[in-house]
Amino acid sequence: MSSSLIRPHKLLRACLVASLVGLGAAVPMGTAVAATRAFSSARSPHQAVTAAAAGAGWIARDLSPNGALVDAESHKPSPSDTASAILALVASGYGANQVKSATNWLEHNYSSYVSLHGVDNAGALALVILAAVAGGANPTQFGGRKKSDNLVARLEATQQKSGATAGAFGTAPAIDAFFQSLSLLALVAAKATGKVTRLGEAYLAGLQCPDGGWEYARTAANIACVTPNPKTFTGPDTSSTAIAVMALVATKGHFSHSPLSFFENSQEANGSFGVYGVAGQGQLGDPDSTAYAIQALVALHALGAPQFTKSGVTPEAALARFQFGCKAPASEQGEFIYASQPSQSATLEAVPAAAGVAFPVTARKLSASEPRLACAA
Repeated sequence: MSSSLIRPHKLLRACLVASLVGLGAAVPMGTAVAATRAFSSARSPHQAVTAAAAGAGWIARDLSPNGALVDAESHKPSPSDTASAILALVASGYGANQVKSATNWLEHNYSSYVSLHGVDNAGALALVILAAVAGGANPTQFGGRKKSDNLVARLEATQQKSGATAGAFGTAPAIDAFFQSLSLLALVAAKATGKVTRLGEAYLAGLQCPDGGWEYARTAANIACVTPNPKTFTGPDTSSTAIAVMALVATKGHFSHSPLSFFENSQEANGSFGVYGVAGQGQLGDPDSTAYAIQALVALHALGAPQFTKSGVTPEAALARFQFGCKAPASEQGEFIYASQPSQSATLEAVPAAAGVAFPVTARKLSASEPRLACAA
């Protein structure tokens, strides 16, 4: 299963970054600029295009003519990355033509992605529903009028009705806080709220830890929370927490503990956020975690709160520092980096945050332009 918005892939990347640190390899640190090609904190007049617009332009040009986005690792058309591209472009307000073609491609190519051996994957269904709604399509008739084309009904059918995981979407071992949150966001986007959503919201709210965060793999409230530890890859993490915050805000749910204190304690000195819910301890900020944290703060109407500006650097400015600017080759300008390397996945995750949009993303009128940095020759 491909990456963007599908959380397990990011845990693997966290392990990769940690191993790079151990080997003394170059990774984003300090001011979060990992290469001379990245934006500096003071952009030149030739770099006046916003981070969101520049990233959206890069995504628009990265899509195939048929609308699919090719996975950077498998080099095959990816339903998950295509869905994430739709969300990023709609959030940014750009890529009208690409969103139309990508939504059409996804309608005809999502089946094998959302189901394996006849078992539906709640997280994959949720991502496709979110993209369908953002792209202006009907998720209850996505690709046709067959029963299988009703993605909302299929997602609701995955919900557990009893036991310690009552309210959870999916079947073990594919139950986790990240997929749970995506599922709730998808149902809100599809305007399919009701008993299923209320049960799912209660289950998710019950998984919150005393520090205000959520652990990706904690599946029941009677399982003790673990202190965040980047060295052992355990404890509440910023992305699971951020997506849970967006889901509970969208469903008008409740928080037993303030998630703001969790994010405040998680932010690095350079304004960025790392994977796990603690600052320092050898952990480095990354664009994915920073992007999700920004979206959560947008949902909480707290992005401009003074405690989230570190040494004059806001989370938005910290995120922009992970983006390639005019010193990069033309093909990379506007793309975001992860562990010093150009990253399609990081770009897909960063653009909605750079645009100041929390999930779910709603359909809107888009510009057909593909923004580029106005770089001097």
